[in-house]
Amino acid sequence: MDSISIELDTPLITQGCASRIVRTIVELLLYNRTQIPFPYTTFRAMVKKLESADPTDATHSVAELRLQKQREKAQHVVQCVEMLFDTIDKILSNHPPIGELMIVFGKTIYTAKEAFIITLPAIDRNHIGENHQRSLEKVLRKLGLQLTLCDQLVSGQAVTSDTNIFVMVQSPCTLHPTLGVNLLDNFQLPKKCVKYEINFKMTNNGGDETMNGCCKRLEIYSEEESMAQSGTLPTAAQATTPESQGPLSNEWFLLDAVISGFSIKSPKENVMWK
Repeated sequence: MDSISIELDTPLITQGCASRIVRTIVELLLYNRTQIPFPYTTFRAMVKKLESADPTDATHSVAELRLQKQREKAQHVVQCVEMLFDTIDKILSNHPPIGELMIVFGKTIYTAKEAFIITLPAIDRNHIGENHQRSLEKVLRKLGLQLTLCDQLVSGQAVTSDTNIFVMVQSPCTLHPTLGVNLLDNFQLPKKCVKYEINFKMTNNGGDETMNGCCKRLEIYSEEESMAQSGTLPTAAQATTPESQGPLSNEWFLLDAVISGFSIKSPKENVMWK
């Protein structure tokens, strides 16, 4: 397994920062592994432009019908990516610590061709992401640069044709099914799958910023929190395995949102972006 070490110039990782780090990696891999024809932010903007355009009432040729199907497929890709990001946000912000996250390329998870296993840094829940927005943007820029230029991504390129992209998270507790996840029993990647491990190294000890408590919080008990404690809303404590069954030991959970690769097969398909 090849190891990719990424330096994060920050003293701490907030909930929002962890989510944005995962988003950045997913977006880079989608483009680097040629699953989308443009960087994701550009691809999403162009697809949104297609949605806002006036649709034609009828198609008059096979070529027009083919282009319409391509547009619909591109829109579906963006919907799945955004759904995936939304699920990751909920998991990282509302549930027990996630030790690892895995991005898998292949027709199925059991026939995976390539996998990126990300060891997530510990989240400091005593800090508010909005107060560290400026340092977060710096971290994301450096992350994108390091990941783009690392030897493994430059020389690897194991997946170059359209395939499916799955995301899994590893947790010591059972994640609530309403999050859109499914427990995988004793999952293991196939032996022929090319594996990469992404690790993060914190290069900033924080200094006075963390010692002085830059994000001191007040305990606020809202009506919503009271409902959650009474059992109306699912909480992290309720998501754990019953005592009779015992706690899980870092099981993998597969996210329902699956991304299907979209690439331009011929120059004629560029017409859809005009």
